[in-house]
Amino acid sequence: MPDLAVPLIATADELLLDDALRWCAAVGAVPEVAPDLTATRRSWRRASVVVVGEDLAAQLARAALPRREHVVLLAREPSEWWPDAVALGAVAVCGVHEEQRMLEVLAGALDGQGEACVVSMVGGSGGVGASTLTAALGLAAQRRGLRSLLFDVDPLGGGLELLIGAEQAQGLRWHDFDATQGRLSAGSLADVLPVHHGVSTLSWDRSGPTALPSAVSSVLTAAVRGFDLVVADVPRHLDEFGIDVVGRSVLSVLLVAEDICGVAAARHVLGNLQRVASAVAVVSVSRPGGIGPAAVSDALGLPVLARHRVDRRLRGSVDRGHGPRRSRPARRTATTLLDALGLDTP
Repeated sequence: MPDLAVPLIATADELLLDDALRWCAAVGAVPEVAPDLTATRRSWRRASVVVVGEDLAAQLARAALPRREHVVLLAREPSEWWPDAVALGAVAVCGVHEEQRMLEVLAGALDGQGEACVVSMVGGSGGVGASTLTAALGLAAQRRGLRSLLFDVDPLGGGLELLIGAEQAQGLRWHDFDATQGRLSAGSLADVLPVHHGVSTLSWDRSGPTALPSAVSSVLTAAVRGFDLVVADVPRHLDEFGIDVVGRSVLSVLLVAEDICGVAAARHVLGNLQRVASAVAVVSVSRPGGIGPAAVSDALGLPVLARHRVDRRLRGSVDRGHGPRRSRPARRTATTLLDALGLDTP
């Protein structure tokens, strides 16, 4: 993954620029300055945070730049600029005298090492191995030197840490975040989560409650800043937390069994998934005497990115605490997904 990008200050107003430069210096960042639309467009995507001066706000809003996180509008009279702020997708409109607020926005955006790739794994029906492939993808990413997090948001699943044999690893589980409020530090999150075979997990304490805390969104935001890859095991009924995670994912992977019932169930899941996902990839799961990947593709109207072959030895490996680490089929499918995402060794 690339190093954290620098902030971008988009303004030609010298007074606003002086304030923004001073605030960036206060949080230890050296920003790039863009005095016009052309320069702003060039650095819009890669900047860690964008501070837009009121002098360019209307022009940038009309330019319909791609939506991104961490945009703040800087104005002398903040109340007058909310329409442009909404068009820009800004998280805040700050006045020139709101120094502490600006410092908090900048510090929050600069926290962590970058912007993780978030992948949601969703089963088209029960028993297709979505949790297993979630774990396999995180483990494969770790072998490439990527910092990966297994993000378990399926309360009725077996638990990702149990699947990879990490239930004895020290660290926080979901119930420990019940009282979390406000912004969560990316570094703090990475430090407190269980780590097993080099992969961090956020899952369930098997003796505790299986309800997700309201802090899921803030935890995911910190995870995005603190890891290279976040792989989420999402329930196929897509509750409010699942919708949030899928909506923030670069790719949602739908696992579909190669049989008639599996495809029929996956159709319903796919319809709900496509309403909130930015991109959906289909992985077909082989079945003895099944209909094959071509029929799955035809039925769903999407290409099959990979065909996942079931490893009959995997269940025993999980029971012995090894998880999918030694499964060649799981590793092959995970490798295909990593290659499709462009996640190479840093």
